[in-house]
Amino acid sequence: MWLFFLFLLIVFEIIADIFVKEHSIRKTTMTFIVALFFYVIANVCWLISMRYTSKLAIGANIFSVCTGLIAALIGVVLYKEELTHTNYIGILLGFLSLVLLFDTKA
Repeated sequence: MWLFFLFLLIVFEIIADIFVKEHSIRKTTMTFIVALFFYVIANVCWLISMRYTSKLAIGANIFSVCTGLIAALIGVVLYKEELTHTNYIGILLGFLSLVLLFDTKA
């Protein structure tokens, strides 16, 4: 159950991040308000996720890595941002960290 709300947190956070990027480009009040709305919804999902588990350390890391990876993908695909070799190494390490976080055998 907590993973479902963590998933929603990531989705709403990414939507909010897109509106923040749009706000930085267009500078409209509406994009700012919409971004703020989605950040609030995202944090409500975080509160609900934490209510169903005490896995703060794991949940916070999953959230951080997933939003970082997805934001990098959106930046490259939608906004034509360029990544350096160091950025690619960081993305690869992010994927590796998710694999290690979900490794249930350890």
